[in-house]
Amino acid sequence: MAGELQAQIDALLLEQGALALVELLFATGRLLYADYEAWRQGDVGSLDEVLMGRREAVREELEQAVAYARALGLVEQPTELTRTRNTSIGAGALRVSDDPRLSALIVRRYVPAQSALQMDLFFDNPVVSLVNGLARAMAAGDAVEAGRLLDILYAKEPNHPELAAFDRLLEALDHSGRPIADCSLELEFITDVAPCAWRVLGARARDLLVPLWRRLAEALRSSPYVPQAPLLHASHAWSEAQAWDEVRVSVLRESQWWLHLPLTLRLIESSLKQRRRTEVLWVWFQLCWQAPERAPEALERVNFPDLHALWQRFLEAEEDSSALPDGGHALTAADFPAWVLLDEPALAGRLPSAMPTGASAGEEHYRLAYRWIAARAARRSAEEMALRKALKEAQPALFEQLLRAVEQGNQA
Repeated sequence: MAGELQAQIDALLLEQGALALVELLFATGRLLYADYEAWRQGDVGSLDEVLMGRREAVREELEQAVAYARALGLVEQPTELTRTRNTSIGAGALRVSDDPRLSALIVRRYVPAQSALQMDLFFDNPVVSLVNGLARAMAAGDAVEAGRLLDILYAKEPNHPELAAFDRLLEALDHSGRPIADCSLELEFITDVAPCAWRVLGARARDLLVPLWRRLAEALRSSPYVPQAPLLHASHAWSEAQAWDEVRVSVLRESQWWLHLPLTLRLIESSLKQRRRTEVLWVWFQLCWQAPERAPEALERVNFPDLHALWQRFLEAEEDSSALPDGGHALTAADFPAWVLLDEPALAGRLPSAMPTGASAGEEHYRLAYRWIAARAARRSAEEMALRKALKEAQPALFEQLLRAVEQGNQA
């Protein structure tokens, strides 16, 4: 199993205490929550229509996840996915996939064996049915029905261990119907209630939490980013709601988003979830130019093996460059964008030439590399040679990378 997939599973287990495979689809960018929601509401016929990537690849990832969960000693727990509103084809009918194996995998959930055992002990107890109905009502946002069932649970099982948790979640439902008076207090409330929701509702927790995050995001829509309160920005709330297009819009609305690491990382996550590799690289380039000293720290928080592999190769080139005759021209993080462009010239057709007003040395090196690739592709020999000379004078280590690009191009 790929390290990236295992890391995503481990993160879900740490956050949620269980592994719902539909949650893994969200984490890997295979499924957008908005598409999942449309499917649950009956607006999408099956998840086949909205899953990203080949069905075989998705199925293989889920099968690897199941094998890993079993190796950890987790056991499968019965679960169900039903429609969230009545439709002409029935309130409970949901078509997951035309691939039976994939369809069976997507609805699976794995929990620690002790948790499953505790549930099994109560299977013959009517309280279990009551608790499941209460969880369904809360996930559906039906405060009236949830309140009614919670009253019954108090009467039937006054010592139930999750009564306080259900009270807290009912309070969360009440929040969703009231205007937000203080965004800071609302953020604190949602952050506090989220672990409780994941523990009690399992995979249904997102259905309860997403509307709360959306509501907060809307309240913060016009609020500017404040470095002293990085979570009190619409981009954070939108990311928790997995509304990746909205994350992108809210970050780009900030005139100098690239100066703030949290915004940069959210924009990278948004691009990753939507499988936009070129956009991820472009956002990373801004970080390298504007805050190169923060790149190593940021890399530890980005789950993108492709970028990690590129960065490792760049570090090796950086080490080699320190041995060049003029050690003062050793590569730095600010040279990473130009180095990548020379390593992968085809990117020039999909990336901008640089920031419009960027005047740093790293951006100038990038522009030289970009223009050299364009001149070489257009067979403008005189311009190509002039740009080669300019890059050699500006950054000899990048000129070495250019020569490798020429050699590889000649061999192709």
